[in-house]
Amino acid sequence: MKREKCPYCGSLKTVWRGYRYNERTKKRMRLCKGCGRKFTARDRFWRMRFSEEEILEAVSLYNKGYSTSEVVIHMKRKHGIKISRWTVICWTRRFS
Repeated sequence: MKREKCPYCGSLKTVWRGYRYNERTKKRMRLCKGCGRKFTARDRFWRMRFSEEEILEAVSLYNKGYSTSEVVIHMKRKHGIKISRWTVICWTRRFS
């Protein structure tokens, strides 16, 4: 098992300590035994407003040949989220 390094003090003495919830996701939190602070591991979807599944679906639709307008309409109808065409382009550049 890979040990997570504390982003505050750099210690490898960390343990699992509960979950962090927001509107769409649930992530595991870690507690640093060195400095006593809690943190979550940073993945490639760190600080993203929408969930990983929604982002990947929009990117895959765009890569399949849908236009940005069609992707926006699909995401609004299926998931009920409002995104711009520019958001689809930025996600495609970042996650493709």
